[in-house]
Amino acid sequence: MFAEIAVCSLELPAPVRLGDAIYPTRDYVAVRLVDDEGIEGFAFGYSRGTPLAATLESILRSVVATRVGARAGTVQRILSASPAVRPLLIRAVSLADIALWDLTAKCAGAPLVELLGATRDRVPVMPVAGYFRDVRGDDAVIEEITELEQRGHRQIKLMVGAVGSPQAIAFLGRARDALAPETRLAVDAHYSLPSVPEAVRAARTLEDAGVALLEDPFVPTEWRKLRELRRGSRIELAAGEDVVDPVQYLDLLESVSVLRVDPTTCGGIRAALSGIEAAGHRGVSVIPHVFTAIAAQLAGAFPAVTSVEHIPVASGSDPIDRYFDGELTIEAGEVIVDRRPGVGIHLDWEQLRRDAASVVRIDAA
Repeated sequence: MFAEIAVCSLELPAPVRLGDAIYPTRDYVAVRLVDDEGIEGFAFGYSRGTPLAATLESILRSVVATRVGARAGTVQRILSASPAVRPLLIRAVSLADIALWDLTAKCAGAPLVELLGATRDRVPVMPVAGYFRDVRGDDAVIEEITELEQRGHRQIKLMVGAVGSPQAIAFLGRARDALAPETRLAVDAHYSLPSVPEAVRAARTLEDAGVALLEDPFVPTEWRKLRELRRGSRIELAAGEDVVDPVQYLDLLESVSVLRVDPTTCGGIRAALSGIEAAGHRGVSVIPHVFTAIAAQLAGAFPAVTSVEHIPVASGSDPIDRYFDGELTIEAGEVIVDRRPGVGIHLDWEQLRRDAASVVRIDAA
């Protein structure tokens, strides 16, 4: 076995603004595992300013040096042996775990959804709209969301910047008027609300503007604030995409209407499944964080996943999609679960390697 890690910094049409954070480029770390038979396992994720590639390199050196049947256990042992630096390791471990699942599923000749126990072939999609509104203008975004509704989407997430600002509220009111009453609107605060009283005021204003779901008013560790916010407003709350330990899901499930899981940040496929199963027991819906191809595999096996998030290719805001081998099939507001072997990630690695800022190869000793 050998592994490769590629670091990519991809240009965007304009900076992406998420709450108070501004990303002039989309920065990814991608991994490729290749077994002795030439079968490949892939994973990728956002680096978000972390030393993800260097951390992943140290983990994969242990993985490729381990016998086949023990590789997944190697990943878990690294976490157990390093509790003090667990938050630093978790994103890297997540990608290693996803790539190992991808390799395992391909060796079995089956998609992940079948290994998990497939229950459905189609899953509703929540598209993300409104990227680059400051450059494109409000009219273009209104046209975007009405087209998405016409394609069958019944819940749309809007990127609006400062969610409680008068400008955002005015725009959301206009967006609400442009859509049918049954089409739900969600907005992402991206951890930008500093206190519970301010969040309550913002939530009530958003409710008045017709918003059904408020995502990430606070960081996941501030689940007590989420609980207070839920008491102070009627708006549905979503959180969980940046959880770095699955036990945090138990805290969030006390406060949220929608749990967000992300296998690329929480520890991999196993950790994401623990959140999905816990949500299912509590009767809480799950909407995974982007990475639609993997999310669809999880949704196809677990009814608790009521929809999957998707950033449309046309938005240009998630340019890793240019390296996908084949596009997702989305019809009438639903994604068709990919039945090719693997976890849903099919990368044109050679093209990605050519465009990468750096590539590291790790061989078994």
